[in-house]
Amino acid sequence: MKALRRGSLSGLGPSSSYSNAPYRFTTHTLPCMFGLDYRSMALFRICIGILLLLDLCVRSTYLHDHYANNGVWPNHEAVESYYAYSVHFINGHEYFQAAMFLLNGLFILFMIIGWHTRIFTCMSWFMLTSLHNRNMLVLNGGDDFLRVMMFWAMFLPLGARYSVDATNLQTNQPAAQAAQHHGTPANKYYLSWASAAPLLQFSLVYWFTAALKDSPEWQSEFTAVYYAVHLDQFATVWAVMLRGFPAIMKMLTFVTWYFEFYGPFFFFLPFSTLHGPVRTLGVLGFIAMHFGFGMCLELGFFMYIPGVSALLFLPAWFWDNLANFFKTKTSFTIIYNPRVYGLDKALSLFRMFFLLRANATLVASYSTTSSSLSAASPAYARVGRPAVVDSDDDKYNKGVAVMGGGPMVAAPNVEGSSASAGGMDSVSINMPASPSAAGARPSPYNSNSSSGEDGYDDDDEDEPFPTGEWISVVDDMRDTRYTGYDGVLQLVRASVLFFTLPLLRLDFVRRVGSSIIGPYIILPLAKKLYPRYPTLPAVCGRRYWIKEIILCFLIFTTINWNFATFYQYSVNPTYRWVTPALRLDQWWGMFSPHPPKVDGWMYMPGELHDGTHVNVFEGFGVSGGKGDAIVEVKEDGSRVYKKPELVSHQFPIQRWRKYLMNLQGATHQDKRLHFGRYLCREWNWYGRHPGPKQLKNFRIMYIQTYTPAPGQTPLPDTTIELWNHAC
Repeated sequence: MKALRRGSLSGLGPSSSYSNAPYRFTTHTLPCMFGLDYRSMALFRICIGILLLLDLCVRSTYLHDHYANNGVWPNHEAVESYYAYSVHFINGHEYFQAAMFLLNGLFILFMIIGWHTRIFTCMSWFMLTSLHNRNMLVLNGGDDFLRVMMFWAMFLPLGARYSVDATNLQTNQPAAQAAQHHGTPANKYYLSWASAAPLLQFSLVYWFTAALKDSPEWQSEFTAVYYAVHLDQFATVWAVMLRGFPAIMKMLTFVTWYFEFYGPFFFFLPFSTLHGPVRTLGVLGFIAMHFGFGMCLELGFFMYIPGVSALLFLPAWFWDNLANFFKTKTSFTIIYNPRVYGLDKALSLFRMFFLLRANATLVASYSTTSSSLSAASPAYARVGRPAVVDSDDDKYNKGVAVMGGGPMVAAPNVEGSSASAGGMDSVSINMPASPSAAGARPSPYNSNSSSGEDGYDDDDEDEPFPTGEWISVVDDMRDTRYTGYDGVLQLVRASVLFFTLPLLRLDFVRRVGSSIIGPYIILPLAKKLYPRYPTLPAVCGRRYWIKEIILCFLIFTTINWNFATFYQYSVNPTYRWVTPALRLDQWWGMFSPHPPKVDGWMYMPGELHDGTHVNVFEGFGVSGGKGDAIVEVKEDGSRVYKKPELVSHQFPIQRWRKYLMNLQGATHQDKRLHFGRYLCREWNWYGRHPGPKQLKNFRIMYIQTYTPAPGQTPLPDTTIELWNHAC
């Protein structure tokens, strides 16, 4: 306890003597339990966005089948309840659905890069909810997990680090002051009801799924994994191999249940010395557990969603140790021409995303002699770091201001040596109190410089920017300098992502880069991405507290909903509508109280107009034939269908698996008519088969199998006719 009392948790606030218990609780205990690191939120934003894009791409492969009116479920049938809102209901045509998919992907892309992050996070959640409401028959528990985590993410400052918004914040003084007031990004942890909500939601998933698994298969016999790997509709090759190791399956059952119940407590450890390693261990544990699930069972994106969600909880301890492991290898000073509008922002963006292992300092320079930098130039410095003027180096930085990588404030006046000594008399920065006080954003072309009308000394012959150049990069390690495209090339080579691109050294590419890429691509893009005026408030107003109160209420309704599903009581109708309206309705009962002991596989024998018999279901299988039913033709011409080699390969993607499994149950037997009509259209329309080869009728047959207890003889299979359809 002595070490704990002496130290302070890095990134959780200022050091305290621990003599004040309430102060210690708010600055150390609460952030340990409910705080989120800004870097983890940035990683979560990028990874969850990539996951959303991949899911959208997979869904788009069967856009016509699952979302158009000519698919398996038309629009008018999908509107089941008052809360089933969706933009996909506006028009059921395939082209309109494709347009909605493209719009959804665009919103997700903007969220990934962090441009107007909160707005596009909200839009991504809305489009995701619309997509889920359009066809609920193809959804699984992973989709519910993804949707609720995206909902809580809307209230988090996901764009505080590694985003376009973050680079804009760094060159925006009022916005930076507002961010510091709210706790962003000056400290490493963000603490509010918004940070507590995803932690509690993630924990509720596993606490209640463990509580619902109260059968002997989970609690005493430890045979749950045995039954799970015998589900042929899910089982992979690894699951088939695992069936021969009963001791390992019992051990995995024990570990799975106990980690699901006790694993979330790893995130709420209130001790600062153990908080970082234990929370990191919890994150890695959930990632490993779901990776194991995905190895044995075909779960689609459910394999990745909880693991990506757990990345949100990585502590500052993890990032600090990771930064120490990848120590700085290179150091650059990037001198740019502040006359070029948007260049500072473009360089800040590149440095934030790509120069992760390089210590890159941005420097704005008008001249190599005396200069008076005003607010017109991007002459800002880090909080606590004044503008830097190196009077001993006459090569490039006489009259410069350093841009750091954090919140920016106006640099104070700097008094250096005289001009004759190679320095500058003074650096005067006249910052207006606010953008409204200034009236408009000042321009570099209207600087109040004593060296010239535009702040540039026209008589100086030793300019850092020769004619046609707009950037100069100084390698501090080798004391060498590169200008123009050569400077950009040095920055690209310093990036861990692009250092393997020798093509950039070609003379042709060099000419294209210096004449086209810089002035016509990079700079216009930077100008488009950044607004001219600050958009964040400078003070914490009433809207902030209203958001916290709303979040507190939503957390209460979510917890209450989970308890209602567990204890089987009705939620108060006064606020019951809130949860399904926001699609926070949830039930985490996968494989509870025990995994299903009844499984099966499908085949669809059909007859063409010319009398030929076919298996209509073969068109759904994955390439390779392992998912196709084995057909034996007897002497009398009858056909016998036998179990495929790997039943899980009957389905091309997880969406088809979930849809057809829903058709197998009695709850959705009314949906079989629409599926039958869909199959007839797909076979007979669009000119795919000539008249005699068109489908006349078919049946949907389900072979129900039973998984015996370990060591017992299996029961005989049962053949069930689910549907008989005439085209």
